[in-house]
Amino acid sequence: MQVSSTTSSSSSAGSSRATASQIAQLQKQIQSLQKDLKEVATSEGDVKVKEEKQKLLQAQIMAVQAQIEALQRAQQQAQLQKAQAQQPETKTEEKDSERRSQAVSTLGSQVDTFA
Repeated sequence: MQVSSTTSSSSSAGSSRATASQIAQLQKQIQSLQKDLKEVATSEGDVKVKEEKQKLLQAQIMAVQAQIEALQRAQQQAQLQKAQAQQPETKTEEKDSERRSQAVSTLGSQVDTFA
């Protein structure tokens, strides 16, 4: 059982690194799109064409931001599931301990003593 948890943690660490890499790549893409957006804004040309290019670039930026948010949510969900998977073992131990302490405390109350 310990082997599977080790494998699980190493695969989740690899997955976490891959997600971080994807997020970094998408952030670079946003920077590039923002640079293009500034260039379009300062360029000469037809106002309608510039507005269309700006709208397109803004839509692309929003789409990339949505991808980043989705990756971050998935990463948080994976971390939450990992934490929840580790909790049942702890909760079982806590319940056993609680039962033992209740049994000890009720044991004395169940015994009749006569002086």
